[in-house]
Amino acid sequence: MKHTVSECHLSGGASGLIIDVPGSSVVSLQVRFNSGYQFANRARYEVPHVMEHILANVTAKHSAPNEFMIEAQKNGAYVNASTSVDVNGYIYEFAEFELDRIVGLLEEQLAEPFFDQDVLNAELGNVKEELLRITTQHSTVCSIRLAEKAFPQLWLDYEKRITQLDSITLDEIRDHYTRTHTSANARFVVAGNFPDGGEKLRKQLDQVFGRLPKGERLVRLRDIGLGLPKPIVTKRSIGQMYYRVVMYFGELTEPERRALTLLRFVLVGGMASRVLGEARRRGLAYTVGAVGHAEPGNSSFGFLGYVSLENAMALFELTTREYNNVRRGDLTEVELDAAKDLLVGSMTRSTQTAGDLLGWYMEPYDESGEIRDFEGSLELLRQVRIDEIVGVAEKASAASRPGLSFLGKVNAEIAKEYESALKGIWL
Repeated sequence: MKHTVSECHLSGGASGLIIDVPGSSVVSLQVRFNSGYQFANRARYEVPHVMEHILANVTAKHSAPNEFMIEAQKNGAYVNASTSVDVNGYIYEFAEFELDRIVGLLEEQLAEPFFDQDVLNAELGNVKEELLRITTQHSTVCSIRLAEKAFPQLWLDYEKRITQLDSITLDEIRDHYTRTHTSANARFVVAGNFPDGGEKLRKQLDQVFGRLPKGERLVRLRDIGLGLPKPIVTKRSIGQMYYRVVMYFGELTEPERRALTLLRFVLVGGMASRVLGEARRRGLAYTVGAVGHAEPGNSSFGFLGYVSLENAMALFELTTREYNNVRRGDLTEVELDAAKDLLVGSMTRSTQTAGDLLGWYMEPYDESGEIRDFEGSLELLRQVRIDEIVGVAEKASAASRPGLSFLGKVNAEIAKEYESALKGIWL
């Protein structure tokens, strides 16, 4: 999709991208701060999340319950906020004519919070309800219990978070906001139709972030995931078993990151892929996923999904066999070209709106200040070679830092059998 990107370094220290998308009638805006769970006291893990709820729903001007959110949404705008291990994010998508009003509300949200005990009590209840709901999402529970053991400084299981909620105080919320919501700690991306190249918007945002203390950019933890000595087992009386199989390893170069993405598509990218394709042909699993994650300092690659107990062993043997076939170089140019076509086509199809483009640029810019060249990135993916895919597969395996998590009608003995079927991936 045709667009141009301009980087802004504002006077208060905030940095961001303004993406001009000619003809777009919608504007997408996102602001992030390095203020997620890792920046809180582990004994008060949910402080960033509760703070995000408060900022998303009330301000000093709109202090009645939900009043700020009601005001922000009144002309059909999509408004949301999020909390992750790394960041708090504030998200808007709205009609182009709403730009000035929404920027004013963003300023109010970030610079004029309303910290009140009654508001805190309400949001502690809402967060508790949210976390209780997540405990019923089997795939998420399977994943978080592995993450907590592999990254003990970053993740905490949901049940443990719930037990801490009643101890969170208003002073802790206020202190976290003051320490983290500073101009230098902010990153933003805005995408929409800006005939002036975004100059007016840049001045507006300079005013928004100028109202925050300058502060400093907080640094994220980047430890490599710990290899686990045995699988994590979560017993649930359900008809299928959920699984997550991950290898943790070090930082990747940019070419290796591209190879990792294509490794995922070769293995599970569609019905012609090595693992998913055969699993569907044999009726072993409805879906098989893979996650390839790379950031400064650490990377991971693995498989996730759900499967019946009667098909689990066959699926895991298939996964191990095909991963190792690729790792040994058993991959044709025809197969690789098909994976590239699928990947490039998917990326092109999924970047057709201002919001899509914001999503393309936001993560790498927020993470490391990288401004990805859209067309150039697609061309570089076309140039990935078989030996590069083999190399990154071997790098993941050679680290010998695996983690396995199973959830369902599984015990330690069964989990050990599954581990035996899978450990050939990293041995």
